[in-house]
Amino acid sequence: MPMMLEEFRYILSELNVGQHPTWGSFVELIDFEHRDYIEDVLIEIFDVEYSFSTNEDASGKYILYFEENASYERVNRVVEQINEYHKKYDKEFELPSST
Repeated sequence: MPMMLEEFRYILSELNVGQHPTWGSFVELIDFEHRDYIEDVLIEIFDVEYSFSTNEDASGKYILYFEENASYERVNRVVEQINEYHKKYDKEFELPSST
């Protein structure tokens, strides 16, 4: 895998899981590139799909909502694994779609 450009290193930023009273678990992402990468990691590495996403116009952030697709506990476990991988290896996941 080629070296990550410094301007995209932010996609390794630590993720946090929140809980929305109507739409269940959610993860907030920095921008479209961050969303695109994390979406691929969730689906291709962890087999977790979100229900829908929103784009916060003012901040440019994206929020992935999971509703009944995945419990808070499952989303939280996956996010912990993603965060640990990024900290330990300081690189993106190698995705099957990238090979």
